[in-house]
Amino acid sequence: MVLAIWQNIAGWWPKEASQAVLWSILTILAAVLVYLVLSRKIVSAESPRRTRHLLGLSILFVVLFALVRIWTGTMSPVIGGAGGRIRMIIEKSLWTVGIGAVIYILTTAARHGLTRGASTIEERHKIRRMTSWIGIGIFVIAAGFIWVSGIQDLGLFMGIVGAGLAMSLQETLLCIAGWLLLLVRRPFNIGDRIEIDNKVGDVIDISVFQTSMIEVGNWVEAEQSTGRMLIIPNSMLIRYPIYNYSKGFPFIWNELSVVVTFESDWQEAEKLMLEKAEIEADKIESEVKRRIEQMQARYAIRYKHLRPTVYTTIVDSGVKLTLRYISPVRQRRATAHRISRNILQTFLTHPRIDFAYPTTRIFRNPEEGKPGTGGPAEKQAPPTQPYN
Repeated sequence: MVLAIWQNIAGWWPKEASQAVLWSILTILAAVLVYLVLSRKIVSAESPRRTRHLLGLSILFVVLFALVRIWTGTMSPVIGGAGGRIRMIIEKSLWTVGIGAVIYILTTAARHGLTRGASTIEERHKIRRMTSWIGIGIFVIAAGFIWVSGIQDLGLFMGIVGAGLAMSLQETLLCIAGWLLLLVRRPFNIGDRIEIDNKVGDVIDISVFQTSMIEVGNWVEAEQSTGRMLIIPNSMLIRYPIYNYSKGFPFIWNELSVVVTFESDWQEAEKLMLEKAEIEADKIESEVKRRIEQMQARYAIRYKHLRPTVYTTIVDSGVKLTLRYISPVRQRRATAHRISRNILQTFLTHPRIDFAYPTTRIFRNPEEGKPGTGGPAEKQAPPTQPYN
């Protein structure tokens, strides 16, 4: 009975399969031997685990490709006409996986090499993004050449696919268009502070479909960070205007207003406010001028007056003094804090300056008014005696 079963198996099992099994075993043993030898010689001491993984993936790809060649070549008489198609599909799949692994290895090595020379977080993030998108683009092009080689009319195929995508993925296409706008026009970059559709934030990531920001403002005053991540679709970059706080000129004009009483020496108050603002302006004067010169080489702007200025306005409760000065984008609150403290300390100790605030006062015009408006007459100075 056992002999009969063995004869049936031998009759069913083709001779070509035995050869394929034998060659497969030899191939696997050779691959294991090669891996053991190379892992001792080329494994990096800094990252042994990563190096072994990359070496193992490379050898695995070679083994898979060899096994496909062995089985499809040896078993082709048994498989028949379908063997060629199966072999083509498997080979294309393996080529796709292999090219993806090679591109991943190269982009990873390039990323590590380039990020070592980056000095800031923004630069390292840009390098990571750039290498990733370059690798993805090369992989898509290579995979397209591998799989589309059998299509006779590629133009017709792409036209049909493009029409379908345009009809069903309008929002997605707008996001891609917004991303292309970012690549070509560069309205902002990673690290910039922007406002779009009344949403303010510091850009921390840019992808094909969305832009990520750290939210600024909202319930927090003086445009400081809230800690929340704000994600907007790139389609908004086409639909709404973009306000960039820091592109080319990382400074903004800020205003600080105080109100002094009508009886105060408002001219002295104006002078003191300018002195306190000049202290902050001197810290950034050289950088501001340098940035202005850079912007004038590219944009038609004319900033002539860059020093602090105080504007005077008459309001209900007194004289309003508005200080206008330049501040770094991300230091607006800190700068206003220092100037305000200095103004408070100076005004509180000054004998002729008082802050104004809403109060109720009884004004007696016959006693306090001007002579021309019904007030008391001016006192005449006593006549001077002639000198004898």
